[in-house]
Amino acid sequence: ANRYLRDSFPAEWVIQCALETGISLLWLATGQGDMYACENEERNLKNETSVTVRPLSKIVAPSIKHVELKNGELQPSDEILLDSRLLDGDSSNSLFVKTATDSFVVDTSVKQVSNGFWLVDMDGVKSIVKIARIPGNKIVVHQDETSFECSVDDIEAIGRAVKVIKSL
Repeated sequence: ANRYLRDSFPAEWVIQCALETGISLLWLATGQGDMYACENEERNLKNETSVTVRPLSKIVAPSIKHVELKNGELQPSDEILLDSRLLDGDSSNSLFVKTATDSFVVDTSVKQVSNGFWLVDMDGVKSIVKIARIPGNKIVVHQDETSFECSVDDIEAIGRAVKVIKSL
């Protein structure tokens, strides 16, 4: 119980368990790979690729790029750690955007504009807007108290907001 309260990893217990049972140390520590270590030299941990073996920190709390949106520009900041349960799948395309009032997790791999909140570039000015797609390859862009209709090609979609953290 003390280990849970202090949020420490019981490394010596995991190693002892691996030695006594023959269960893979990688599997015990991270849940990755096969449960039982394979005697085959080709499957040895030293031959695992970085794609198959990820650090525990990347699984539990991956770091993602962090930018601040100020005066229509994205200003880089330090990376931010987020609980992996807040992210959907691969976090390599995620961007944490902090505005004056709210914060957004933006998936920069999504480019096909659909309904929702988007990080966009309009005439060189970046902003978070709410978009509603309408027939004729057009969209209605809602920004603060104003809205306008334009062609999808009139804006550049940087990414779709998949999570919003509101300030009260």
